[in-house]
Amino acid sequence: MVNPDNKVQKVYITSANQVTFTCPECDHPRIVNLADHDGLEKATSVKVSCRECGHKYRAILERRRQFRKPVNFSGSYTYLRNGRPVDNGDMIVEDISRTGLKLRLAQKTAFAVGDKLKVEFRLDDVKRSLINKEVEIKIIFTDGLGVEFTSVHPSNPSDKALGFYMFG
Repeated sequence: MVNPDNKVQKVYITSANQVTFTCPECDHPRIVNLADHDGLEKATSVKVSCRECGHKYRAILERRRQFRKPVNFSGSYTYLRNGRPVDNGDMIVEDISRTGLKLRLAQKTAFAVGDKLKVEFRLDDVKRSLINKEVEIKIIFTDGLGVEFTSVHPSNPSDKALGFYMFG
């Protein structure tokens, strides 16, 4: 039986279709090849049994292009239509990756996939780096948005700060 008191482990499927499970009891790693399960696009819950100690636990498999880091940053957005500011509001950045964000907006909006926003927020790094980026809405959730940066360039100060933040 899977122990219900343990937290569910989240594991990411690599571009080589592999995942690494780490047993929460004995820390024994187990690499599993998922080449036969290439169609996994949504998060999938699985039961895992440790080959070392026999402990059973749950894990969520996710296929992500980039690692996402949970955060809680206050910020603001400006809605852009044809490159011009039309509306604005407050937001919370809930997670961050090198290529995008998950946002929760302070008020309901009528955005559509493909709409563009300019977002501004500060990281919680030592420099309190200001991130000021244009994003495109890729997915709309009940309580927020999944957005992707419209450009990523190593010379951009926001992109440099994000790079150090994610991997520094």
